[in-house]
Amino acid sequence: MNKKFASAIIAISLLMIVWVGLGFEGNELPYVTIQDLIERKTIKPGKRFRLGGNVLEGSILRNGEDPLALSFVLIQEKEELSVSYHKIVPDMFKDGSEVIVEGFYDGQTFYADNLMTKCASRYEGDLRQAEKSI
Repeated sequence: MNKKFASAIIAISLLMIVWVGLGFEGNELPYVTIQDLIERKTIKPGKRFRLGGNVLEGSILRNGEDPLALSFVLIQEKEELSVSYHKIVPDMFKDGSEVIVEGFYDGQTFYADNLMTKCASRYEGDLRQAEKSI
């Protein structure tokens, strides 16, 4: 009786480990470079990616009819990628800002569904001074 019970517990434990492992694998969002996206010919439709870079100066375009529609060029080293975004833009988003985007790539345009700006390093000094004065 104890062997059957122990076998059942082990089997259930293994199933739970496999189930949890597969669940977490689906939530991983691979970080890629622009060059990775451009060079890959076998990008799966609907596969999400995360990438980062800087907003190319003068590349931000807004659609006058739709205040949420936005496009810009993301630059990473010498590579450039057109990005389309259709949600509320973070306050720190501007020309030259460092951003991270998450979304889908169709072979020409990256359709971001998440846009995050990195905090500018100039604020780090302001925060240190504020902490010292407290």
